Amino acid sequence: MKIFRTRAFGVRIVLFLLVLCSSLSASSQGWLNNSATFTLSPHWNLKFTQEIRTFDVTYADPYLHNLQAGIVCKLPRNVYVALLYKREHVAYDDISLDENRTTIEGGWKTGVIKDLDFDIRARTEIRRFNLEDSNHTRFRLRLRLKYTTAIGSLKIKPFIATETFGKDTFYTVQKNRFYLGSIFPLSKHVELIVNYIWLNSRGSEDVHIINTGFGLKF
Repeated sequence: MKIFRTRAFGVRIVLFLLVLCSSLSASSQGWLNNSATFTLSPHWNLKFTQEIRTFDVTYADPYLHNLQAGIVCKLPRNVYVALLYKREHVAYDDISLDENRTTIEGGWKTGVIKDLDFDIRARTEIRRFNLEDSNHTRFRLRLRLKYTTAIGSLKIKPFIATETFGKDTFYTVQKNRFYLGSIFPLSKHVELIVNYIWLNSRGSEDVHIINTGFGLKF
């Protein structure tokens, strides 16, 4: 019953965010992000992710697909580093891009007050495309606050975050993402993530995104 209550609450959050996106802008998208993490030892994990992006918050009209795999090393003092490889395909209008991306990622987490955590994630992404003129290295920095609480027997982990993007061919802030949402643990091994993303890019119209997905941990 607890899992059903969690799913019902998650559905209400998704519906609320759909209404929010529709009211904010005609430029709205739906993203699906799923992940699976496998523990190899106390210090090593294998991580796999899969993403689909669509031009509609109803998740119709997909334009981007990717798959990613990599290894994560847990270090002392809540620090980790990861090496990831992603294969991505983007197709819309007359644009068709295939990308091979190597990501070096690092992060750190600490407690702020009881049940409130703060974490930092930094990424360096070496991006290589089928069109060589598009090749570049991108830099990303995300700051996030995550709170653990409960509504009755329902455990939730609401979060708020901001992420800044830059690249070696564009020596200033290229874009920023603002995140607002929650993680809903469904069981020991499964969690549902539902959040709103406000994407602000230099020289482009703002995009309002509904992002959902499942995280599996074994």
